[in-house]
Amino acid sequence: MDYNKLKQWLDLAQNMNGGDFWTSVFDQEFAKQFMEQSGAGPGGASPFPSNPFQQNEQEERHVKSFPPVDIFEANHEVVVIIELPGIRKEEVQLGIKGNILTIRGEARHLQDPSNMTYSERFYGQFNRQITLPDSVLAEQIKAKFWNGILFVSYQRQINDGAQIPID
Repeated sequence: MDYNKLKQWLDLAQNMNGGDFWTSVFDQEFAKQFMEQSGAGPGGASPFPSNPFQQNEQEERHVKSFPPVDIFEANHEVVVIIELPGIRKEEVQLGIKGNILTIRGEARHLQDPSNMTYSERFYGQFNRQITLPDSVLAEQIKAKFWNGILFVSYQRQINDGAQIPID
């Protein structure tokens, strides 16, 4: 098995689940609920909720992956695009430690939520960790906020190697 491909897959799985991939895989309560809903558990319930608007485990996991992220890698640059609809730049904090980029903030209601009859948007505090392909220092990162999209980029430090003299 190709170790690099396995590592890429694990990194992707971590990013997609907000860093909690293995926790969600081995979460016994989730497995129990799945078995009950699939008909294998007591009562033989349908795998689909009777109320399609009911919040379920999948929707709760969606919260862990907010905000949505795209990562683009080139030989000399990495660009991360983070969607933050309805969120102001002042409501977002960005940090880096090694190769972990952390974004946190709060998505607030744009209207009075007491009159809301249906919603698919995420509201509340968020804290997401994104694994970058390289370790980066804060001063190497550029971040620009435009129309609800945060662009984070850095130049890769390419080490082409050097000749080592032998004594």
